[in-house]
Amino acid sequence: MVVPSLIPTRRFPDSVRIDLQVAYARAWEALTQTHEEQAVGFVRRLRGRLSAEEGLQRYVREVAVPIHMQETVRARALLALTPEERSSHGPDTPEAWRVLRPDHLVDAIRRRARYVEDTTLAIRLAAAAADEAVAATHVRMALEVARVLEPVLPLDEALMHYIRTFELASVAAQLVFQRAMANLAETEIELPLDAAIEAPVVVAP
Repeated sequence: MVVPSLIPTRRFPDSVRIDLQVAYARAWEALTQTHEEQAVGFVRRLRGRLSAEEGLQRYVREVAVPIHMQETVRARALLALTPEERSSHGPDTPEAWRVLRPDHLVDAIRRRARYVEDTTLAIRLAAAAADEAVAATHVRMALEVARVLEPVLPLDEALMHYIRTFELASVAAQLVFQRAMANLAETEIELPLDAAIEAPVVVAP
């Protein structure tokens, strides 16, 4: 995704353009804040398995932080971590790896393989939690953009405009679109239908 100042908005009338630019700026800031919080949580979940620097690098790859946002997220996350967390290192080399006896070496290889599997699972779980938080932010901000574009675009097209602007991958795009539409269904469909139901007219004999 491009930064908010480069998002083309000239196709929209003046009455919408400024509000749309503000909405995208708010979305950019909200996503940056979410990524910062999730990056800090990611590093803390994997403390003892990855160093802080390795954790931030893995977060950027696993959660797909937009390239223009990566340095900002990394700098904010480092500032949010405590000095002890920033200086933490990955796991120490197991003693068994320094012992070359065959029986010890085989056991160390097995434990190392299990450790790698556990670490991979921990990374996937932490990334999944972060993806959920990022998706929730996208849904919230997509709805805000849709409200701004409501005078000029149908709500579903406005949601797609947001998704294309942020260049969401197909899976994330489908998830955000579905959740946003479900939210709109509760506010835009059910209430008008309920309000349209009139009480029956009772004719006096």
